[in-house]
Amino acid sequence: MSDSDELAGDNASDATEFIARPAPPTTLGPQSPVPPPPPPVTGPQAAYQPTMARPMPPAGAGYFGPPSGPYSGPPPGMPSGMPPGYPSGRFPARPPGMTPPRRRRALPWILTAVALVCVAGLVAGGLVWWTSRHDDSSHAAPLDGQLTGTFPTAPTAKWQVGASQLGGERFVSPDPSRAQYLSLGAVHDEHTLVTFVSGPSSSGRTLAGVDAETGKHWTSSRTVQGCSDTIVNGRIACYDQSTITFFDTSTGSVVATADNPSPGAYEIALNTDGAYLRSFTDGGLSIMKVDNSAHAVWTKSYPLGDSTPGGDASSFTATSSLVASGQTSVLVVSAADGRELLNRAGYAVTEPLADGSIAVISASGSGGLATNAGPVVVVRPDGTTVEIPGSSVSVPTVASPNQRGHLLVDGRWTSVADKSSTWTTAVGGPDSPYGATTAVLADDREVVIAQGEDLTVADTATGQTRWTQKVAISYTTGFPVTDGQRLIAADPTGGITALALADGSNDWSLPVSTVGGASSDSSPAAQTFAVGSTLVTLTGTTITGFAPTGGPAGPPGIAPAQTRTAAEGTVTHCATAPTFTPQQFRTTPAGLVATMKVVATCADGDVMSGTGTRISIADSGSLVASGRFDFSRAPAAIPPSDVGEGITMELTYPPGSFYRTPDTLGQANGTAAGTFTVDCDPGPQTTTSLPKPEGGSAAPPQVSTGPELPPGVDLGSTTGDALRRQANSDRTFILSTLNNRWVAQLSSKRPGLFADGKTWDNQAILDEFLTLRLRFNDVRLLYSDEWSVFSQSGWWVTVAAATFPGPDQANAWCAAQGFDGEHCFAKLVSTTAPPDGSTRYR
Repeated sequence: MSDSDELAGDNASDATEFIARPAPPTTLGPQSPVPPPPPPVTGPQAAYQPTMARPMPPAGAGYFGPPSGPYSGPPPGMPSGMPPGYPSGRFPARPPGMTPPRRRRALPWILTAVALVCVAGLVAGGLVWWTSRHDDSSHAAPLDGQLTGTFPTAPTAKWQVGASQLGGERFVSPDPSRAQYLSLGAVHDEHTLVTFVSGPSSSGRTLAGVDAETGKHWTSSRTVQGCSDTIVNGRIACYDQSTITFFDTSTGSVVATADNPSPGAYEIALNTDGAYLRSFTDGGLSIMKVDNSAHAVWTKSYPLGDSTPGGDASSFTATSSLVASGQTSVLVVSAADGRELLNRAGYAVTEPLADGSIAVISASGSGGLATNAGPVVVVRPDGTTVEIPGSSVSVPTVASPNQRGHLLVDGRWTSVADKSSTWTTAVGGPDSPYGATTAVLADDREVVIAQGEDLTVADTATGQTRWTQKVAISYTTGFPVTDGQRLIAADPTGGITALALADGSNDWSLPVSTVGGASSDSSPAAQTFAVGSTLVTLTGTTITGFAPTGGPAGPPGIAPAQTRTAAEGTVTHCATAPTFTPQQFRTTPAGLVATMKVVATCADGDVMSGTGTRISIADSGSLVASGRFDFSRAPAAIPPSDVGEGITMELTYPPGSFYRTPDTLGQANGTAAGTFTVDCDPGPQTTTSLPKPEGGSAAPPQVSTGPELPPGVDLGSTTGDALRRQANSDRTFILSTLNNRWVAQLSSKRPGLFADGKTWDNQAILDEFLTLRLRFNDVRLLYSDEWSVFSQSGWWVTVAAATFPGPDQANAWCAAQGFDGEHCFAKLVSTTAPPDGSTRYR
């Protein structure tokens, strides 16, 4: 009972003014495990005396809390459905639907005709990188798919997750064709890396996800056989012999399921419209489409002609317009209706081009087995095709605008538009002893080709080699990633190494122990992934996340901002954090606003420009607020420490990132008067110099992008302490203003209560109270033990600080605001009155 949605307008007659504020667009913090209730405090108590007007529901009949008076009805905390628009009480890892449907496959397919004809295994592949040079890089953004932070020096692990922590023995690729051999691999978007965690069996697997920023991880509640090669809008699609399942990659929860009608299903693909399940049949294959709610859309069968599918080399993928299958035959159909666009003998399909086209390697042969590779066929989103002579192809998964219409065909950089290449000599290609190359990044100056153990940089226009280095690159070990200045690749010994793009020199290396140990004796190398700004490594037993050691990345070849020398009259980033002194606290609909005086600790001043700066405020050891701020959007310059005045800065902590209200902080005449400590972790900076500001000037205001607790802080204890302090603070006000008066009760909750579809804990209760406090001019918190009108202990009760001459007026006011009788009702607040007669429902 009691979860009110909104209050608006003036109170009924004879009531003090109580005006609603517009609801702020906020979400609440994540729930923590249910802690024990705070210890009861001394206060009057009385036995509960229900009347017969509304009998108490029997056990199991939906009774979630104690009624509060003779008018009976639903007790405090009893759910009746959250009113429309009420906050959910959760702080999502990221807003649903915000992840762009960009492809992030576990590993590029090695598109070599020889390997697919043999179909016995997967040959070593290669990698292509192109770097650019620009005169003005101050506003250049990194290309999609590269690291967004730089790594000029060797990083340290910011988190590490072992397979044993997730209930398994080793990590295995979600790609079913590789999972059957327990091969390593993962798929990711810009936030989360997803893989299988497996026991010794090669059958059903548990899906596991790790947030690249925080290292928080999850495992799925059900096992699956294989998953899609991409994450789309925070979802991944998986299948087993009986079910198709959509998982939320931020939590691992099941979003939707559908029956799998085909026991012969093998591989699943995903796009923004839904999932596509492929099954082989006698003489052909079948594709089934389900939408994002797991409802069947269409199922169609396709003959495979004279080419017989076989072996383990297989590929299946989808774009917004196309679905493509490759395994001895190549098939491309319309994603919208299943209309066949291409069906011929062939070997494999590539990752999509930037425009949504798909390239395939066609073939010819006899005896039911395709043996002669070529040509390469590009199927455009509208179904038209382009044929390019060649027997191997690689698509750059990351490319600058000028290079997005090119492919690496037989080791030559080739234009799809006119099928031409300016290269006279192939680099790598199908005749190389190591197999075909794979383009990963494309720009206008340099081409980097990974060929077996050779990492070769060539000129984009001519193909002329510039430098070559030895690294560990293959289909099983994965391919390097780039931060725009260097390539970060697997080391043959099992560690990782960073090579400068400019000349191939070694910038730094990390040993195998740092990435969690070798993957296996036969293939010790780690796999590397660019997940936002985080460098992630994957071995057979360990996933490790590394934070950038430099500023933000630009396109390949562009020097990061922090390497530039600051001019005279500027301030530069200081190695130690500035000092923050709270000056004032206030609340607005957006959250808790802390006005700070910020003083540099370095003689040359300071610059705050980090994307993930944590600033935590405590009052005599009690956490007030703690959040993550993105200063890269509006960097703050702090004058030299000898100026003394520092700057003024306003920090806003939205709900979920603050725990105390100003009235609990001992402010005197609007000035912060507590014993405050502020802990600042600036994190990696995006710029290191700014014009020197005047002492006493104001920095741009900052709003926390999300909660982030200091190390070692327990959220359950923090929120329990905050509830106790809030009730202590409000008790004085209630005794002087509300005691023995009728008010509107808005909520009553206690830890362990199950209501509104969740189990309430200290954090959820505090989040609800603070959200109500921000929405309305004034609400107050009571602890039921301290007020005689409540008969049961341990309940946190929220009331509106408007008084009424009687219960009828209070209920009339609730009705006037549009609330039903279970979400706003009259309550007498008193330290002396009994529970009988203290509550009236409508």
